[in-house]
Amino acid sequence: MTRKLLLAVLPIVAVIGSCSSTGFAQTSSKQVAAIPFTFVFEGVTLPAGTYEVELMDSGMLLLLNSNQEPVEGEAATLPLPLKDAAQGPELIFVNSPKGYTLAEVSTKEERRLLTSQYGNEKPNAQQLRSVPITTVAEKSAASPRQAATQGR
Repeated sequence: MTRKLLLAVLPIVAVIGSCSSTGFAQTSSKQVAAIPFTFVFEGVTLPAGTYEVELMDSGMLLLLNSNQEPVEGEAATLPLPLKDAAQGPELIFVNSPKGYTLAEVSTKEERRLLTSQYGNEKPNAQQLRSVPITTVAEKSAASPRQAATQGR
């Protein structure tokens, strides 16, 4: 029965995927953060660099290093109440004897705590360091196959 369900769902997913791509170049935006120090993300030490930041609807946080492949890491998060003062999007790190550890991601719409930080002692202001998240536009060119079919 599971196999029949899988066979029924796969064509639907394929159709949705093919309909969602267009033959024209599109401009999309991505969230990036230039992190100037080595840091720990879910138990893994990552190098300083520019990281793409994606906070998914499921609450998962993805970090990709622009200079390395593939995904550097992902983490589950928990919602936090928004602060009264409106701040720009940022990653918040806690500095400890072990080094900087990513603890929180904050956007204009929401704040989320990494689940690995849940239950840890609340850091003082001197231990916190924030890195702004900026939005950059990227242009994706049409694929050669798509470009060849345009204008027919």
